[in-house]
Amino acid sequence: MIKLPFLPQLKKKVETRYFLVLILRQEKVNAVIFQESENKVKIIGQEQVYFSESIEDADLDEFLEVLDKAISQAESSLPENIETHQTIFGVKEDWTQNNQIKKEYLIKLKKACEELELTPIGFLVISQAIAHLLQKEEGAPLSAILVEVNKKNVTITLIKGGKIIETKTSEIHNSIPFTVDTLLKYFQTSEVLPSRIIIFNGKEDLSQEFIGHSFSKSLPFLHLPQITSLPEGFDAKSVLSGVTIQMGFEMLEEDMSSKEHTQNIEEKVSKDGDQKASFSTEDFGFVKDQDIAKMSSSKEVKNEKLESIPKEPAKEKTANQFLTSLTIGLGKLLRSTKKIKFPKGRVTLLIPTIILLILGVIASYFLFVKATIVISLEPNIIEKDQKILFSTTSPSDPGKNIINGELVTISENGSVSIQTTGKKEIGTKAKGAVTIFNSLSQSKTLEEGSVIKSPNNLEFTLDKSITIKAVASHSADEVVNPEKETVNVTSQDIGKEYNLPSGTKFNVGSFEIADLVAKNDNPFSGGTKKEVTVVSEKDSNKLKIDLPNQLERKAMEELSKELSKDRLLLPVFISSNLVDETMDAKVGDEVDKLTLKGSVEYKGILYKKDDLIVVGRPLLEKDLPKDQKIDYNNVKANVKNIEQKNDEEIEAELTIKGLLLPKIDENKLKKEIKGTSFTKTEDLLYKLSQVSNVDIVFTPNLPFLPKKLPLLEKNIKIVTEING
Repeated sequence: MIKLPFLPQLKKKVETRYFLVLILRQEKVNAVIFQESENKVKIIGQEQVYFSESIEDADLDEFLEVLDKAISQAESSLPENIETHQTIFGVKEDWTQNNQIKKEYLIKLKKACEELELTPIGFLVISQAIAHLLQKEEGAPLSAILVEVNKKNVTITLIKGGKIIETKTSEIHNSIPFTVDTLLKYFQTSEVLPSRIIIFNGKEDLSQEFIGHSFSKSLPFLHLPQITSLPEGFDAKSVLSGVTIQMGFEMLEEDMSSKEHTQNIEEKVSKDGDQKASFSTEDFGFVKDQDIAKMSSSKEVKNEKLESIPKEPAKEKTANQFLTSLTIGLGKLLRSTKKIKFPKGRVTLLIPTIILLILGVIASYFLFVKATIVISLEPNIIEKDQKILFSTTSPSDPGKNIINGELVTISENGSVSIQTTGKKEIGTKAKGAVTIFNSLSQSKTLEEGSVIKSPNNLEFTLDKSITIKAVASHSADEVVNPEKETVNVTSQDIGKEYNLPSGTKFNVGSFEIADLVAKNDNPFSGGTKKEVTVVSEKDSNKLKIDLPNQLERKAMEELSKELSKDRLLLPVFISSNLVDETMDAKVGDEVDKLTLKGSVEYKGILYKKDDLIVVGRPLLEKDLPKDQKIDYNNVKANVKNIEQKNDEEIEAELTIKGLLLPKIDENKLKKEIKGTSFTKTEDLLYKLSQVSNVDIVFTPNLPFLPKKLPLLEKNIKIVTEING
């Protein structure tokens, strides 16, 4: 029995509470609303909504839309202003692994809870819930083959002793019993199959169809399986029954009754002995055993986060800001001097003071004012190609154009399907009886399988051995009738052309027709033939090629996410191996569609990004003009024309591209331009190669001072920029 994890200890209360159960099936969602009052549970509303294809094919938007629609319609029976939030999920067997919901489905359910404002309190596996309820009603652990019938597919689950052993799903081919028969052949168990098949979710009673089906002799049934059908809604009832047991509630009798199962067997469920499910509210982003309403408000949380963010340090003043501050300060100073009253006789001292002040400002200009010269360069582009070798066994060697690579492996799971293309003739052989006449004086024995041939060369074989007596001795003029024996025959091949009419004469082996002849008194019948579509060897091989090709891009993306910035992955895998492959049909099986599921293991090569530059650097520097340099901050390397040499080495072509810039001796240039005017400086700089623009910035930029560069070289800064 499955337990719902992390359920709070529910105390008996007089008030009525409402819960939502969402049963997620292959093709639909069933929403069930039940109310609890004084530990008694009653269903008050339910609704089912189908996916356009299946729950597996539905994207997140459709998944949320279907859930929302089912919940809304089920909640229409609730009292006014009442909504259900506490939710239990019923999930498929293949959504879980080791009693945990698989990560990809857990993320999906978490998103649903966030978007639809649901509070998850646990989950149950639908097939396990059905097995437990049947065990409770029948008084013994269930051993059976559970068949879930949907519109387009069938899911079968092998249950032994109340435990789920194996589950498989397939699209419906030919008929539902035929599909079940085929799926059972792919079960891994080598033990005897339970001789009981339980059908549920069928739109009609399929019992007779199963009873009329002849199961394959290769299936390990001890005897012909018993066929039973569960009533409609039994899956929802099973999940709800498991929920009420785990929560300590009692289901009202009217909700627990069913048409097919009316036994009421008392059973105590030991909480310590039951198997626990492992789907916690914390996995959905909620806190265990804590009232959400008592938690900090979103506003408090935001404030907390804001307080933890360090304050941005104060920015240094720019030249314009400095100039503005200085201008304001000077203005204040000038305004204050108007209020100063100089004593008589002291005016002569003021003039030298002002002169000294002006000279000091001029001296400060040449000593402390700084200039930044921004030179924009138009780069030349250089591009070179070189054959290189990536090796997982040899160290990097720029002289030999070898780059060391690290072998990495990644596996991806997936499936791929195609329409089958094989053709096969099937049918039955014609049967009938012939009378063989012996006109010879000795008896003749014809063994089983002996061939007789019709006038149009159609061959038949004897179903058993016969001996035809010899003709009794007689005189030459005496008329004696030949001896004869009748035997059943079967056509050598299938087809209606073997349905020969009565009175056809047949040659018997190599005997002359006058000595030994066969004739049928009644027409042959039963010969049929038709052409069907089957799985061909070509179909099987194509899928084994398509699956690795389909998953290759995904594997490359997943592997690239795990790389650091200094490492790159070659865009081609050196190998891909298909493992754990499973096809839903064998070569020769009569199906219209073939699906391959499996894992593909890819092997790739990682290498250091800088190794490409190290190998390509000599290429760029070869025949480089003396007055130019390579900007190694803007070097781009690319690998193309990749070819696998062996399992350890890959040959490729390296294309390395760089920017060529003029060499500028900044110290020499500063000596040439210090103290010169802006105009002369610009004229000089524009004569340099590849210079497209010159911009000179003063700090501070005082408008009343001359536009000349500082006299001190240390106060001149040269910055180069690359256009584009």
